[in-house]
Amino acid sequence: MHILRSNVALMLSTVICSTAWAQLEEIVVTGSRVSGDDYSKIPAIVLQQRADFLVQRIRLTNDTRAEDARTKELHQTIRDMVVDSAKQSGIALSYGDEFLIPITSTAYEVPLVEGGKRADTSSTNIYVKMALGEKDDVPVAIVKLRSFIKKARVSGRTEIEPEGDVGLSLVTPEKYRYSIISKITEDAKKLHSAVGTQCKIRLSGLSNRVLWQRSDVSELTLYIPYEVELTDCQ
Repeated sequence: MHILRSNVALMLSTVICSTAWAQLEEIVVTGSRVSGDDYSKIPAIVLQQRADFLVQRIRLTNDTRAEDARTKELHQTIRDMVVDSAKQSGIALSYGDEFLIPITSTAYEVPLVEGGKRADTSSTNIYVKMALGEKDDVPVAIVKLRSFIKKARVSGRTEIEPEGDVGLSLVTPEKYRYSIISKITEDAKKLHSAVGTQCKIRLSGLSNRVLWQRSDVSELTLYIPYEVELTDCQ
């Protein structure tokens, strides 16, 4: 009985942790908007959604001779950026690759990479984010984002360099699943009405995860890769 209870508790803990992670999941999208072959692979029914954040990837590099000193100066620079971001509405910091992890005043010691083009060098990449509301002026927000980076306080021999263009991030794309499915099923009803009741319509793929592509300077195209099949047509 004790083993059973322990297993149940472990399963519940796993479910709770997985749910919490899903709620905090933030994806980052960099690069240009979708076009050409990529666009042709997107299904007909999609959801256009403004991003939650504008994001700028930056590279922090430090070539202080002693490794411990390099690490301290890089982490101090990040900590100072976190402190300064708290004084400006909408600014936040994260790190990661496709999925972003928040950087806070108590969790700012992000992983560093040793070496590179120069000896005795340490570096890391992080993202500076600007919250984006439905009515916010995007060019103004980009200026504010870049200004924050330009004015960042650096510790010791730390250098900051922006990498690439301003990207986008979206928190928990899966929360838009049923909005997308509703649009798909509504379109299927219209298709059924257009072709007549002599055909049956079958939808498949609705259990797929929500995917995304950048469609504008501030918008993402969210979609589920579904398929529509017409059968039994007279």
